[in-house]
Amino acid sequence: MFAVMKTLILFLFLGLGEFVFAQDEPYFPDMRSWNIHNSDTADRYIFADTALVRVSPDTKQAPADTLFAGDNITVTGVMPNALTIRGLKGPWLKIRYTKNGEVRNGYVWQGLISCDPLRRGDVKFVVGIERRADSISGTGKYKDTTKRFLVKIKVVKQGAILAKTTFITYDDESANFCYGKVMSGMGLSNVQNMINITFSGEACGISSYHNYFAFTKSEQLVRFPIKENVSDAGAFAHTESFIFPNEKDGKPDMVIWKMVNEEATEKEDKNGNQIYKVTDKKSIIYTWDGVSEKISGPANK
Repeated sequence: MFAVMKTLILFLFLGLGEFVFAQDEPYFPDMRSWNIHNSDTADRYIFADTALVRVSPDTKQAPADTLFAGDNITVTGVMPNALTIRGLKGPWLKIRYTKNGEVRNGYVWQGLISCDPLRRGDVKFVVGIERRADSISGTGKYKDTTKRFLVKIKVVKQGAILAKTTFITYDDESANFCYGKVMSGMGLSNVQNMINITFSGEACGISSYHNYFAFTKSEQLVRFPIKENVSDAGAFAHTESFIFPNEKDGKPDMVIWKMVNEEATEKEDKNGNQIYKVTDKKSIIYTWDGVSEKISGPANK
C-alpha cells in the first residue's frame, strides 16, 4: 500500500512539475506575430539594419558580435526577461548563427529579428514589426485608442538592402500570426516578384489581411490593394481574391479583384456539407503601369 501511495505521489509531483513548467513559459502579446515559442527552434533573419549580439540576455556587457539585416539566425530559446523598445515589449532570444565560418551563440532582443523568413533565390524579403503605430480619436475622457503596428519590409541581396517600405496593420486578433509568400512577377510588366504578407488570427470570425507588394525590376517596392478574408463555420464567409495576368481569365497588366459574400443555409449537399448561398458579389479591375510602376483603379465594376 505504501509503495502504491509513493508511486501516486511521485506521479502527481511529476504531473504538477510539467504543469508549472508549461505555465512558466514567458508570453509577450506584442510579439505574438513572430510565432516563436520556448520549446521551438525557429529559423529567422536579422530584421534590424544592425543588431548587437550579447553574451547574456541583457545590455550590461559590451556587445560580443554584430549582425546585419538579412543575416541568417536560428532561435533556440526564449528568455523570461524583456525590453520595451519603440513601444514594443519583447523578450531576449537565445540564437545560433554562423560568422566567419564559425558557429556562435548569443542573445538578441526579439524585435531585432524577422517574422516569417521569405526568399526567392539570393534575394531575401525581411519582414518585421518596426514599432507601435496606435491612433487616438475623440477628446477628453472619450478618447478611443486603436492599436496598430507599423510593419516594415526590407529587400536584401548579399548583405545589401535594395529597397524598403512600410505599412500599417491592426494589433488585434488578426495579428496573432504573420506569414508570407513570394511569387513570380505574375505576368505583370517589369515586376520581378509579388510578395504577400499576411496577418491572421487563423480562427472563426477573425479577419486575415493579405498585404501585396510588387518588387519591380528597378528594385522598388510598390504597394497593391489589400485583400481581406473572414468566415465563421456554419454562418457566413467573406472571400476576396485576385486574378493576375498569368492566371486563368487574367488580362495583360491588370489585376482583377473579386469579392463574394455567402451565408449558410439549413440545406446540405449529398456529402453532408452545409450549402451556402451567395448574398453579394463584386468585381474591380486595377491597372498596372510597368513604366511608371504604379497601380490604379478601379477601372470598372
